[in-house]
This record gives sequence, C-alpha cells and structure tokens, in this order.
Amino acid sequence: MTPIEIRADGRTARQSWSWLPEERIEADALAQIRNIGALPVSVAVAVMPDAHVGYGMPIGTVLATDNAVVPYAVGVDIGCGMVALKTDLRVAEHRERVADALHEIYRRVPVGQPSKQDRGQGSHATRQDSAVLREWLDERGAFIADSKQIRERADRQLGTLGGGNHFIEVQSDGEWLWLMFHTGSRSFGKQLCDVHHDAAVAWCARYHTVLPDKELAFLAFDVDAGREYFADMRYAMRYAEESRGRIERACLAAMTETFGAFTATERIETHHNFASVEKHFGREVVVHRKGAVRTTDDRGEGVLVTIPGSMQTGSYIGRGKHNVLSLDTCSHGAGRRLGRNAVRREHAGVDIAAEMKGEGIILVCPPGSDALDEAGRAYKDIEEVMSLQSDLVEPVVKLSPLGVVKG
Repeated sequence: MTPIEIRADGRTARQSWSWLPEERIEADALAQIRNIGALPVSVAVAVMPDAHVGYGMPIGTVLATDNAVVPYAVGVDIGCGMVALKTDLRVAEHRERVADALHEIYRRVPVGQPSKQDRGQGSHATRQDSAVLREWLDERGAFIADSKQIRERADRQLGTLGGGNHFIEVQSDGEWLWLMFHTGSRSFGKQLCDVHHDAAVAWCARYHTVLPDKELAFLAFDVDAGREYFADMRYAMRYAEESRGRIERACLAAMTETFGAFTATERIETHHNFASVEKHFGREVVVHRKGAVRTTDDRGEGVLVTIPGSMQTGSYIGRGKHNVLSLDTCSHGAGRRLGRNAVRREHAGVDIAAEMKGEGIILVCPPGSDALDEAGRAYKDIEEVMSLQSDLVEPVVKLSPLGVVKG
C-alpha cells in the first residue's frame, strides 16, 4: 500500500492510497483516479489492486464524499455481487458429472445479452413477477419516466445471468464442490443509474459546479434528488439479491437432479457496486464502492468475502480485515488486464473451450459466444492481487474451477 498523488487544479482528496503501484495503473485509470480526487466533495480515495478503467471512476476503486452521491461512482450495474455456496458433495465422487450439472444449469438459467425485444436469449419469455419491482413501481413509479417499461424489462430479466464477466461456476476446494455465481441488477440498475446521472449533470450545472469529468456529476445527499438516488439504488440492490436468489434455486435444483440430494453447508453473498453512509476519519461520509467489497460488518468485525480470479485460474474466499486507509475495503476480483477487444486482437483464433478442456475445465456458453474475452489471459494474476492486499483480506479457501457457464 502506498500513498498516491492525485492532485488536480490545486486540490486533492484528504486521504489517497493505492494498493496497486502507481506505475502499474493504466494511464486512463490513473487519470480517472486523479479526477475523482479533484471533486469538490471528495474526502478519500482508495485504489484496489484490481483497479482498471471504467465509466467515470475505475472499477476497483473506493470514493468517500462529503454529503454527496456520484451515480457513476457506484456504476451502472447497481447491486452487482457474488454468491458462493459450499456443498457436502465430495469432488472425488462427483467430478465426472460436473458437465451434466453445468448443462442442466444452462437449461434452467437464461444467459447472455437479451434481444432488443427482451425475449429469447438472455431473458425470460414471460414476466417473472418480482415482489421488489411491484413495490418499486408503487413507490417510485410516479417519479421515474417510463417506469412501467423499465419494470416490464426488468421483470423478464429476473433470475437471468447476463453476459460479460458474469458467470456461474462449479468449483473445488480439493475436497468439496462449491457453486459460485456473479450477476447484478441487469437493465434495471443501468436505467436507474442513467436517470440519476442525468439529474446529477443538471444539478451540477444549476449550481455552476466545475467537474473534472462530466461522468462524475454528483447530487447533494441531503436534498430530494440525492435521497431519490439512494432510494432507487436500494431497490436495485434488492432486485439484484432477488435475482441471485432465483438463480441460486435454479442451480441447486439442477445440481440435485444431477448429483442427488445434498446440503449447502455455507453461503456467502458479497455486494461490490453500492454506496453507503459510514463513519470514517471521525465523521460520516458517503462511501462509494465500485467493483470493491466491504470487508467488515457494522461492528467492525471481518466478514467472509468472495474474490474471483478468472474462469481458468481460480478464486478465493477471504476474511476481511479492518483497515482505516482502505475504508474497510478489498478487491472484488483479479481485475481486467486487457480490454475485450485487445484480448481478441492479441489472441485471434484461440479456441478457448478446447484450451480449457485440456486444463480439465468445462465451458458452457450460447452458440456463437466463444467467451475468449473472458479467458484467464484477460485478467490480472489473482495470486499477486491477493498478495498486494494482504493487509485488507486474509485468504481462507482457494477454489479451482471445474466448469463454468458464461453468457
């Protein structure tokens, strides 16, 4: 961990620390880090070892603000997170049927990006009747343009995986099978983020606030617009949890059909795109975690967190540590080393499914989707990431991938 200079226009955040050496932060991400430190509401910035460029603020970064919320500092996939389940299924007894379980999961859980009509690949053909969305429409519908259409689309995406870096994996700790999956609020969170970002741009313009980047527009936390963002953010987080719950039930049903009855002996759920009001540096601040995980509970005790590497390199279950300078935060994964287009350019022609098969890992994805841009070579070294954040999180279990479902 090192201090990082992010001064811009004569101003810098009071606390600015990086767990990734500055010379190894990509130029565009470093520029974004300096921008968030230059915000007039910025109090502290913490850069995780998986940090890489995102919209407005790098993924893998924490921003604490004074009485302000920055929609793009949470991100478009509000409430995105992970679930990890340890089972009492022994790897040695069930390894040969992992492929069957993955194909059954793929049959039950829609994956990939939806069509323009939100029917077919990536979405359910019919509404799923989300309790969270019904409540949101009743409470917030009058305040959000096109709320009925937003609800309609989100209802069809409930319990679906999506694409990109979202995944469902069957993993091994050497003795027991684990299930791990990663997904968020899908189009619901994105549309809410866009609505409130537009409001933030207008709010900053109204008060002649000079922004280092328009994507860092913010809202005062104690005015109606800021409170409305927080209300919608919490709905998106609840929607993401409801969606993950449905995926979990579908996966467990698929695994039961494949392996027979079993018990999930441990469950860990981790959020990594959210904002919360917390006390740091002796004061209340709004902490934005974008692609970053809170490591402690409200009492300051370390909690179990999920830290995936890649579909070829494995993942960790860790126990968080209290760390003042990181605002009690660790990385949410290994972090991208190469962008999607760069991976495809540099590794054109690679048959990633065949490569993974040779490594003993099964890949299941839709026809026409080769998942090359999610290969292990696209991500940073998870072992180095864990080493760099040894003062933030303690490794508890190392997991190796046996098979993955991708969008």
